Amino acid sequence: MISCRGVGVFFLGFYSLLIFGRSVPTVNADRAYEVAREQVVWNDRLCPFSTFACDFLKSVYGSDSYKGLSAEQVVCGWLLRPDAWKDEPMIHIPDESLRQQLHIDGEYARFSELFDDTLGYKLNSIGSDLPEPMRQLVRESSAAVRLDEKVGDIILLTKGQLFRSRPADMEPLPSWRVEAEVRWNHTPGWAILLMISLMVLALVLMRWVISSISS
Repeated sequence: MISCRGVGVFFLGFYSLLIFGRSVPTVNADRAYEVAREQVVWNDRLCPFSTFACDFLKSVYGSDSYKGLSAEQVVCGWLLRPDAWKDEPMIHIPDESLRQQLHIDGEYARFSELFDDTLGYKLNSIGSDLPEPMRQLVRESSAAVRLDEKVGDIILLTKGQLFRSRPADMEPLPSWRVEAEVRWNHTPGWAILLMISLMVLALVLMRWVISSISS
């Protein structure tokens, strides 16, 4: 059994999975299913590991899955082998101007692409050819700040500081709540919209029936 950098979550079934011809280390689907239900403290709340993993991946990548891997598998991969995952193109940079300044091709950057042996952290050097007031504006733009937050979260994750395991003296979540939250995390967006639409339709029909009866 392997302890991941002291975070208190244990991972078994460590595999190298092929995605688009590349091998990436992570846990298998069965182990990810189990890890998803581990309870962790994140953003000052107790939640299933699944909730943390899905929110992390949505923030960094823009989706709750990555090339066929679940959010739990992605986070487990980063925790276990950041040296391998730093070369995965999964940091979403929607701002084209910022991508050009960083010399990033495409909307997704590799963590390793954002660091240079000479310049160091590339975000610190953008706009270096501009006058100081304009350079400051570029570095403080919403796109640059958002990217910096994503990079910071990845660094904290690999250091085991972005979340922590549930303390022994903290009351655990009921199992039914954990299961419900995990299932909700993995419910497709279209299914959620369908459920909401059906609920609204049911309420409209109920009101129509009540109105018809009372009249």
